[in-house]
Amino acid sequence: MGLSLTSDVQYIKGVGPAIGQLLNKLGLYTLKDCLIFFPREYDDRRKLPCVKEVECGDMVTIVLTIESMSDKKIKKGLHVIEAVTFDSSDWMKAVWFNQAYLLKVLKPGLKLLVKGKVETNLFTYMPQINVSETEILRSVDDIKKSTGVIIPIYNLTAGLYQAQIREIIKQAFMTGKTLIQDNLSNHIKREHNLMELLPAITEIHYPTSVENYKKARYRIVFDEFFFYQLRLEKQRIQHKQIAKTTPLVITQSLINHYYQALPYSLTNAQNKVIHEILEDLRKPVAMNRLIQGDVGSGKTDVAIVTLLAAIEAGKNGVLMAPTEILATQHYLKIKGLLEPFNVQCTLLKGKMKKREKEESLAVIESSEACIIIGTHSLIEQYVALSNCGVMIIDEQHRFGVMQRIKLQDKANNPHCLFMTATPIPRSYMLTCFGDLDKSIIDELPPGRVRPVTSLVTDEFLPQIYQKCVERLRLKEQVYIVFPLVEESEKVDLKSAVDGFESIDIIFKEYQVGLIHGRMKPDEKNEIMKEFKDNKIQILVSTTVIEVGVDVPNATIMVIQDADRFGLSQLHQLRGRIGRGGKQSYCFLISKSNSDQAKKRFKAITDTADGFKIAEYDLKIRGPGDVLGTRQAGLPQFQLADLLRDEQVLLLARKVAKQVLKEDPELSSDGYRSLKTQLESFADTMIGQHLN
Repeated sequence: MGLSLTSDVQYIKGVGPAIGQLLNKLGLYTLKDCLIFFPREYDDRRKLPCVKEVECGDMVTIVLTIESMSDKKIKKGLHVIEAVTFDSSDWMKAVWFNQAYLLKVLKPGLKLLVKGKVETNLFTYMPQINVSETEILRSVDDIKKSTGVIIPIYNLTAGLYQAQIREIIKQAFMTGKTLIQDNLSNHIKREHNLMELLPAITEIHYPTSVENYKKARYRIVFDEFFFYQLRLEKQRIQHKQIAKTTPLVITQSLINHYYQALPYSLTNAQNKVIHEILEDLRKPVAMNRLIQGDVGSGKTDVAIVTLLAAIEAGKNGVLMAPTEILATQHYLKIKGLLEPFNVQCTLLKGKMKKREKEESLAVIESSEACIIIGTHSLIEQYVALSNCGVMIIDEQHRFGVMQRIKLQDKANNPHCLFMTATPIPRSYMLTCFGDLDKSIIDELPPGRVRPVTSLVTDEFLPQIYQKCVERLRLKEQVYIVFPLVEESEKVDLKSAVDGFESIDIIFKEYQVGLIHGRMKPDEKNEIMKEFKDNKIQILVSTTVIEVGVDVPNATIMVIQDADRFGLSQLHQLRGRIGRGGKQSYCFLISKSNSDQAKKRFKAITDTADGFKIAEYDLKIRGPGDVLGTRQAGLPQFQLADLLRDEQVLLLARKVAKQVLKEDPELSSDGYRSLKTQLESFADTMIGQHLN
């Protein structure tokens, strides 16, 4: 029986269960996954140099034969293999650092294809290549396959080799190419001069020329954006049709009382956004609006007014936050602000005592309108949200599109407001939030003073700590932040814990608190409360304080190893200080001297505009890092890059809107194949890797 696109990878010729498991680690589960597992780079081997032609400093790929070998362990953890090698033109020394596993296979007489950097050996003056990649050429056939062509280089995982994965992808291709269906309508391909799909996929794996490669890449990128935009646009149209909901009758009496109780006036930007929201709430179509506001622009007031609008209409207002610490903070803040107006507030989170949870659920299920604040435990089966008038999701980018839809379905089409302080560049807005209306709060409330940000090297730490002491004597407070090291929570924890111990000694007259990701939520909340009440004067933390922490008395932040943070993250962090009207200071401590680090730090010290910083961050680090794509519910594109390919994204979006305008149901002959693709992500080629 032949394979289908959904067949398990282990059935591809030469794979089997063991290698199948390794492929799974690369995200390859089916035959189709292998077909669109595109190379990360290419090695142009059409003309390989000989030893005589290489120069010191070159990065080369070259074919050599081993004459003799030796290996030595220099010290713990450093193993070196050395070989004297030759080709028809001259001799060369080859060196492999820390690749001891090659000892089993390298033997004198073997022909190798190696890639590495060339330098001159200081003892023998013979040219030397420091090898990073090795392929063994055992036969004439191997030589034919591996030289004279452009070779794809794929991502690997431990236990897989380039030659092996190339062979697997090639087998997948031989088996699967007849199954590739091109679902893009012919007239779209003609109108936009797009390559056919099979030649495009072939060209990406096995490029024949730069020109053809560019055309092929353009076609794949167009497909990735187009099918995603088609799906988003269809959702938006459906939302407008299905999302009939009860318009809220808003008296504004509670809202006006709230305004009067505030010790300040709202900014024009806040008023404008509130006006847009209240207009939406009065319509019979559920609101679907995203609010972007830079750190400290006053989104909480906008959220509270929106929740009060629901209460006035006799409905519940729901606020969902991404972490327990943030949900608890919102709850304490909102409960405190609304106590004078007899508005019932309740908190629901994952880790709660049974009795507290039961009390909270009883309030939610009672007939009296209340404000419900929680984490994504609000999505759980047992929570009834049937009387929900408005739902607000904070730090929206941390929830996937699907979680969002699940929550909306659960609450019978409530009016939805999404909030984020992460400045999201335009290309991202179009991709992830194409189905939302947007509002931006683009001015800071009076009394917010931008922190002064300075970049400092390690040796100035004593002066900075002196400045901290001056501020502490004035009864102000300090944050000291340590980076989170992705690879190992142990290292991360160690850096924060070690830092805490030394800071505790340096500032022995003051209370120092420690907060990190591995603490239980109750412990975190307790520490945060003590910091807020000034029982703790210095808070040592990992990045858990990045979002939503509000301690107006904190005026100094010291960020250790600042080069390990993204720019948007640094911007979010410094947004925690300067909330009380006093001048505040953010010190970025960095050992890094690279040009890139200097450029990045210049961007963060020169500008306080989160949107500019986010654009800059995206350019440098790419999308996945900036928004934490994995958890953000963003599509995992194979080739498309939101910055580099923004023009293609805009075109794909325009075409998707046009198509749905002409044929909303995609039922005409020309568009039926598009419908097939949208409905069956598993059996189609490009466009299925969406959350």
